[in-house]
Amino acid sequence: MLRNMKRLIDKDVLVAWASIGFLVLLCGAWVLPSNKMYHQMLIVLLWLPALLALFHRDFRLLFKQPEWALFALFMAWTLLVLLVEGGDSGFGKAKVTLYVTLTLFGILLAAQNSKWRLESMLLYASILGGFFALASWIYFYEFAAQPFSARVLAIGVWNTAIPAAHAVGALAIIGIFTMQTKRFSPLAMMLLVIPFLGYAMFLGFNQTRGVWVGLAAGLLVTGVARPSRLTGALIFLGIAGVAFIAVFKPEILLQRGISYRPQLWGAGVRLIVEHWATGLGFHEYLIPIPELARSFKHPHNLFLDTGVRLGVPGLILFCSLWLAAGWRGWVSRAQPLGQVLLILWVFSGTSLLTDGIGLWLKPNADWFITWLPIALSIVLAARGTPEISSSTRSIPAAG
Repeated sequence: MLRNMKRLIDKDVLVAWASIGFLVLLCGAWVLPSNKMYHQMLIVLLWLPALLALFHRDFRLLFKQPEWALFALFMAWTLLVLLVEGGDSGFGKAKVTLYVTLTLFGILLAAQNSKWRLESMLLYASILGGFFALASWIYFYEFAAQPFSARVLAIGVWNTAIPAAHAVGALAIIGIFTMQTKRFSPLAMMLLVIPFLGYAMFLGFNQTRGVWVGLAAGLLVTGVARPSRLTGALIFLGIAGVAFIAVFKPEILLQRGISYRPQLWGAGVRLIVEHWATGLGFHEYLIPIPELARSFKHPHNLFLDTGVRLGVPGLILFCSLWLAAGWRGWVSRAQPLGQVLLILWVFSGTSLLTDGIGLWLKPNADWFITWLPIALSIVLAARGTPEISSSTRSIPAAG
């Protein structure tokens, strides 16, 4: 029995186990029938090996990074606000902080895999995602017979337009900037046009303008951070796409106006000022829009929602963590993973300014633009620490 337990927490077993879980996090939502099963798979395949890896001293040494300190402070403040202000399903919200922590542990553990490099896992998950994005487009317009004016939804559990666009946009960015980590044959390169087309068609027909702006911002930052012919080509394609829409389908750019974002943001700022110390906690709050005769449950801005719920101290702590991740991407931009982080961070931050709904939620599509950038920042931080650089490829067994 004891021997079997030792095998279960063996370094190679845990790393491979968490790697499978990381792939489930990236790809499982396309094929699993429900969010419940998606969460259960993550518990077994990502969170459990992460928990067992804490018995390894060298894995715990990877936590000596500023991102971990900032995350710990932010999580502690969240729990304090939950204790003081309370909220709907308080115990459930407290559990979400554990889910996020174990996810960050699990991704860091998967990154120690010497056989399946993290960049390779990200690349293949992105390629697979492109095929599923195309399959989603075909299913939505051909089999479900939706009109082309309808906003395409993803197959699987990402069945809401904006969060689906966030996740698909993140996967597209991951694929573009990890492509350089592997050499492909000419035939394979031709076949890779299919997932590229899938992403373009999904993101175009999804019509989430905040995502379009985020992609444009990411391309512009790429041009500054790592100018190249590829960057120039992508910027040209982006401009050509916008020009095509402006000429042939201008109503796509003009419909829905600015969706009352200024009113929602203004109301969010007022709530922060009124409850600046500890926020409203996790109670439901409503922002009325008289012009629409309806109310919204959040200001459609992740940073404002964080301030409303956690007060100014919570907002400062989260912004510090978020800025640390962006800085990590910038200083690591010579590495492919650093480029992924930097452009994903820009895309995510821009998208979250107009469509973010909340941080402490169970695993969902928006995790790709909230917790995934922070996880990649933590991985890069661990790789760049000299005293543990010899330990980041594998985890020695606990002594």
